[in-house]
Amino acid sequence: MDRSAIKALRKRGKSYSEIGEEMNCDRRTVKKILEEPLEKIYKKGNLEPSQVDIYKEDIFKWLDQEISILRMIELAREDKEKPYKGCRTAFYKRVEKFKKEWDKLRDESFVRFEGIPGEYLQVDWGEVREFPFIRGEKRKTIYFFAARLKYSRYSYVEFTENQKQETLIRCLLRSFEYFGGIPWVLVFDNMKTVIKGRDSKKRPMWNSSFQKFAVEMEFHPDVCWPYSPNQKGSVENLVKWVKGNFISGREFLDDEDLSIQCREWVNKINTSQSQAHGKIPSDILKEERSKFTPHTVSAEDYGIYREVIVGKESLVMIDTNRYSVPAIYVGQVLTGRIREKVIEFYDGSKCVAKHQRRLHQSKPVIDPAHYETVFEKKPRARVMVYRDFLMEQDKSISAFIAELCRRHKGTFGGQILEMHNMWQKHGTDELGVACALASEHGAYGSDYLSSLLRTPDRSQLIATLNLKEDMPKQNEIDRALSQYENYAIGGVSSWKTF
Repeated sequence: MDRSAIKALRKRGKSYSEIGEEMNCDRRTVKKILEEPLEKIYKKGNLEPSQVDIYKEDIFKWLDQEISILRMIELAREDKEKPYKGCRTAFYKRVEKFKKEWDKLRDESFVRFEGIPGEYLQVDWGEVREFPFIRGEKRKTIYFFAARLKYSRYSYVEFTENQKQETLIRCLLRSFEYFGGIPWVLVFDNMKTVIKGRDSKKRPMWNSSFQKFAVEMEFHPDVCWPYSPNQKGSVENLVKWVKGNFISGREFLDDEDLSIQCREWVNKINTSQSQAHGKIPSDILKEERSKFTPHTVSAEDYGIYREVIVGKESLVMIDTNRYSVPAIYVGQVLTGRIREKVIEFYDGSKCVAKHQRRLHQSKPVIDPAHYETVFEKKPRARVMVYRDFLMEQDKSISAFIAELCRRHKGTFGGQILEMHNMWQKHGTDELGVACALASEHGAYGSDYLSSLLRTPDRSQLIATLNLKEDMPKQNEIDRALSQYENYAIGGVSSWKTF
């Protein structure tokens, strides 16, 4: 975030020296950071850790207690669990390094923003309980996302069903698209979806997924200082403004009507004179857009960052749903990218798995190809995984397989493998139609499906469907009911003997 702040200050036109003075670093460091990517990966050398490193937390506490360095080394040597056995000089040098880090933590740095064009966007959530829709008796709690550019007062408002982090990020992306770019600094109230809390020095501890989003979008996040009404009140007024100027005195039929009226109202206030500066926000926005960071990704396509651990079944959990990844990654940490309709998993920069996203809890989403290494040792597992996978694809396929397995207990393995090959070649829709037609005529077998899928003219499928070779004529199978019952319970081995 310090690197982000330096880039934000540079966008405001400040020199290297001015930035270095404000951020408490050398101007050459500022120049180097500006030339590097915002999210830089540092490679550590092969140096062995110092023996003093295990006392780092203790040293920070001793510094807080103003204990002398001589007493520190005495306490380290007296430690019963991990007594320090190194030399005095090494201890002194390491403590000197820790003291610089400790001093930096104590000296809280502030980045001041005056609100110049393209720089500052206020963001907050609003909530209305038991919202009084006209249509329908049930009242519910609704939420709204509100964002306003401080310089032009150009605004964006969107109603949502929750305040989850994903909802926040996708609302921000839609607002960026609406504004025509990304402002340099976004200020939030102390949302849990943005910060996890504050450390002992009251500094924000950023949520890792949101921090990754901020780095990739190249904006600097800022949060209101606790108990500071001059900062927090400005953001909270944005919520009061929406409630007082839009919701109050209006009636809404349902969610759709609410969204329509909201868009109309936002367009109206953005093209009307603002009381804050006496100008029309849409006119000033033209000046701001030239200062924005370009917006390159849509709300639907952006993948929210998530670190996941692969379980023993080669599954990872994302929002109560489980997705498969290749079995070779069991026990490892992968990176998940959650898009609106698709979820991808990466090992470094390599995409190792991709699934259609499920929004509600259900059975695991399995790609049989992820278990090839397991199938080599457990051939029976291949049949069962393929069967479960195919039954998830289509209702007609599921019904066909259920009856197929009932009729061919213990021998359906080869037919399931053949059906999976058909699915790979023809796809879900083609195989589903074939299963439906075969089921309609009681033709349960992979050979029937293969015959159907080879038929070019679907209108001739029923007429040409061969259910059984040497099928008897109708007058040959007209029998008494008792004989049908005998056949139904397995008393006759074949149509011919029947």
